Amino acid sequence: MERKYHERLSQARIDRVCQILYGELFQQEAFLQQGLTARMVAERNGITLQDISAVCSEYFGDNFPMLLQRLRVKRVCRLLSSKEYERVSCENIGLRCGFSSRQSLHNAFRRQKGMTPEEYRKQNLNNNEKNSNTNDSGTVYG
Repeated sequence: MERKYHERLSQARIDRVCQILYGELFQQEAFLQQGLTARMVAERNGITLQDISAVCSEYFGDNFPMLLQRLRVKRVCRLLSSKEYERVSCENIGLRCGFSSRQSLHNAFRRQKGMTPEEYRKQNLNNNEKNSNTNDSGTVYG
């Protein structure tokens, strides 16, 4: 029986690909770049698409596009919950976070959060206001 591709990779190769993905996606925040593809990451770093695919699947539990989508939705959630961004439209936040359109943002958001970005913002800004109006003992301020 033929082994899966990731099972044929050396530990050194897996470590290198993990290091590249960590650097690109988490340290450099390349996931914010619209149109980012696994091919771009592979070519930039001298690795193969199969390497990226295998490592994403085995170590991140998703394919590369879904990993990007998860990271982008997580960033959108952070910005939607921030008072600093409450006057920025959900669409503009989505574009800043790497989504190519309002529709791609809404589709990803609904799939991951079960609601629209607007619903998430309203729910989380309301919760933040309630939390900021209470002291440590739970007493509500006017």
